[in-house]
Amino acid sequence: MFDLTGKHVCYVADCGGIALETSKVLMTKNIAKLAILQSVENPQAIAQLQSIKPSTQIFFWTYDVTIAREEMKQYFDEVMVQMDYIDVLIYGATLCDENNIAATINTNLTGMMNTVATVLPYMDRKMGGSGGLIVNVTSVIGLDPSPVFCAYSASKFGVIGFTRSLADPLYYSQNGVAVMAVCCGPTTVFVDRELKAFLEYGQSFADRLRHAPCQSTAVCGQNIVNAIQRGENGQIWIADKGGLELVKLHWYWHMADQFLHYMQSKDDDDQN
Repeated sequence: MFDLTGKHVCYVADCGGIALETSKVLMTKNIAKLAILQSVENPQAIAQLQSIKPSTQIFFWTYDVTIAREEMKQYFDEVMVQMDYIDVLIYGATLCDENNIAATINTNLTGMMNTVATVLPYMDRKMGGSGGLIVNVTSVIGLDPSPVFCAYSASKFGVIGFTRSLADPLYYSQNGVAVMAVCCGPTTVFVDRELKAFLEYGQSFADRLRHAPCQSTAVCGQNIVNAIQRGENGQIWIADKGGLELVKLHWYWHMADQFLHYMQSKDDDDQN
């Protein structure tokens, strides 16, 4: 059980929809500080959050997830002046634009990887941090393919691959930073807008989504926080249909005995 009491939380996502509802729940968990990094200002949302727990310090910064790593380092140096340290990093920035593959990949995958890589040293126990938790808020079509939103699905598959790779004990045993993901099912906010399919053949399906029964962002946000509190390193959760389900991870490829022996012997040599 991950106790959020007194924690310093950094949330990268525009403060609306799922991110706003998740933040509302976080504000009821007695966190000490909440930093919201988003692309556009939303003072009404910040005021709404502050009213839930006046004693929790809330900070807002305008943040572009597509900036270069060098700029990110300078940016987070300034963030840390106010935050002191980060216990929990939540990355929820997302874009579904099948007509702009580069922007979709940059927002959903490249921006996430660069942000995580930039923040990790502040959390790493061997670099003066206290460890902590990184949570990637992603989509169920990062687990199963989507014939309609192909680019979006590909970017979300990448999020799962990165999450599972970074959660390997090779890293966690040394830096003390757990990594997990929550895959959200369709929400009312996601479907209630014009969506373009990757190919015209799928457009009729995309159009029908606008009236499909979906979970509310409030329920999804509650389950994201539930997953954070229940989660462990390397876990992948599904938040959909008002419920929360732990994904049973499957390994498709297993190292050949000869390759595995070689890799283990190299580890033994490095330790001697």
